[in-house]
Amino acid sequence: MDSFDNKKLTIRGANLIYFISMILLIVIGSIVQRWDFNYGILITEFILVALPALLYAIIKKANIKNDFRFNRLSFSQVALIFTIFISGYFVAVFLNLIGNIVLSLFGELVSPQIPVATNSLEYLVLLLIVAGSAGLCEEILFRGLLLRSYEPLGQWKSIIVTSILFGMLHLNIQNFIGPAFLGLLLGYVVWKTNSIFAGMLGHFINNAISVTLQYVIMRLPFYSSPTYQVAEGNMTQSLIAASVMFGILAFIMGSLMVLSMRALSEPNGEINEFIQTRTMGTILKNIKESWPIYTAALIFLILSIMQIYSMMKG
Repeated sequence: MDSFDNKKLTIRGANLIYFISMILLIVIGSIVQRWDFNYGILITEFILVALPALLYAIIKKANIKNDFRFNRLSFSQVALIFTIFISGYFVAVFLNLIGNIVLSLFGELVSPQIPVATNSLEYLVLLLIVAGSAGLCEEILFRGLLLRSYEPLGQWKSIIVTSILFGMLHLNIQNFIGPAFLGLLLGYVVWKTNSIFAGMLGHFINNAISVTLQYVIMRLPFYSSPTYQVAEGNMTQSLIAASVMFGILAFIMGSLMVLSMRALSEPNGEINEFIQTRTMGTILKNIKESWPIYTAALIFLILSIMQIYSMMKG
């Protein structure tokens, strides 16, 4: 297929929308999620993340169906996407564990304040909210607007840049490496299939596994036993032990993930090729184009330093 060539969706515009979404998440998202987690997530995803990207595309009179890649998936592609993201989940967890081992050397890690389902109804609600809304809305921003806008960088550079931005928008240094790796997988399957539905499905699978595991673990009879609680001061040792277990799983499941990624085919045998017309250096040198990303990176850095300082202070 022909490479995307549409000046309506620009890197400068995409960067600005990304920066706006980050500010909205910090200022409004944190407030509405403290007010009510479920409604707060819905407001965050649909209004603060997806809506700015869609409004920008509408204002620029872009062809949302084509530019955001709303193309159908084949049954074989769906099956491979399931395999890629089920196996890739364990790789992402392992990588996040490695990062948290390093962070734990500074002090006690902060557990994420995410509610866990205590019954089947709560589980279904969390599945729809945490996995469904995030899979839909965050993909519209990242694999819809940002990946398409950064396409002039070429295939892998655009995927890498958007995956880093994806990790940063989680606004948590403890949860950066895993989402960034997930962003790589999401960008790859969207590029390979030329369908944003591949990213939405993969994103849903990843989050659904997380919600499901938390639900299952909470229902285990020995979960609340003190024997299984991490003793104070042993966080690093516990993370190392967990990383060994997940490292073995990551090696096995990662091999399956790579094989499935190689088997994933382009629609109708077409080659979805990115033709590089820009370089990251020229983009970064253009302050008018890149200032939102510089500012977003600075905000993420400041928040990360504050988080590490808080860990050191206990």
